[in-house]
Amino acid sequence: MTNFRIATAFLLLLSNLAALPATGTETCAAIQELGTPSLDRFNYTVSIGSIPFNLSIDADCEYTLKISFKHDETLPMASKPMTQCNPTITPPILAPDDLPYFAFRWFYEKVPEDVAKVTGIDHISIDWNPCGHPPVEKFGAPHYDLHIYRETPEFRTCMTCTKVPDTPICDPAPDSQTTNSGLVIGVQCSATDQPSNMPADFVVGMSDMIPLMGGHAWNPSHEPDSVETWDTPVWLMGPYDGGIVDFEPMIPLKFIIGDTDHEYSESLVYEGQTVDELPSSYSVNYDATTSKTTLVLVGSSADKKCKAPKAAKKKKCKKSKNKKDKSSKNKKD
Repeated sequence: MTNFRIATAFLLLLSNLAALPATGTETCAAIQELGTPSLDRFNYTVSIGSIPFNLSIDADCEYTLKISFKHDETLPMASKPMTQCNPTITPPILAPDDLPYFAFRWFYEKVPEDVAKVTGIDHISIDWNPCGHPPVEKFGAPHYDLHIYRETPEFRTCMTCTKVPDTPICDPAPDSQTTNSGLVIGVQCSATDQPSNMPADFVVGMSDMIPLMGGHAWNPSHEPDSVETWDTPVWLMGPYDGGIVDFEPMIPLKFIIGDTDHEYSESLVYEGQTVDELPSSYSVNYDATTSKTTLVLVGSSADKKCKAPKAAKKKKCKKSKNKKDKSSKNKKD
């Protein structure tokens, strides 16, 4: 990383991670570090009509889950991003909520038990980034990270680590993490040596592991050419301790505001899939009339009464090679 990008990454997480332990001991963060445990400000729903949580299972044991929300216009928005989003200015310029403009704003809510039983989802976190985040030349625009977590908030509080000095990034060295394996960066490999439970060509970076979130992996070919041209969602997977802790679409603000409807969809096929209920497709739709954005996930049911076909056996993974830092590649709670 350049010094500038190290400073950017550090300050982006400073307000959230200040209370995290500095050692690799089994120490957990306070639950408050995960943000506000409510999505009410986003008019958040996962329903159609009067049916709570529009969750259906068809004859092929596939679920369809719809998650809707509205952009909250009361959230901080940088009117002068060259200064308000500049992490080299000290003290940083504060937004009306008394946080630096470039700080994360995290909001989350648990899903009902019947939804968790079928989808494997535990809670949803709608995270607002008014200045974007590194790599800023790609994702430095205002956007939402719609993290869909498979683990509990309590579990996430213990996703702490020893950080690389002067950054919020987890140290990838052995014994520096709090996981049972001792490696937050541990991933399983498929038969093609690609990371398991991720689409082909997804890359897991050694510098993309963040406390309380886990890892971030995506297909570099799906990145926008530049931050100015970023106008459609990008799908990410969240590896942690050899599994998948979450998945997410990153959605640029320009996609979910304005007078024009927007629609984006993508099929998802996983290498070495061992988690049957991961979404096989997703779509993001913005309705300009209602100002609502709806994420639709389709996947195989996790309910044991409606089993999906058995996944392929795991293959022992070769030791991962270091991926270049996000920012230096110019290429993701």
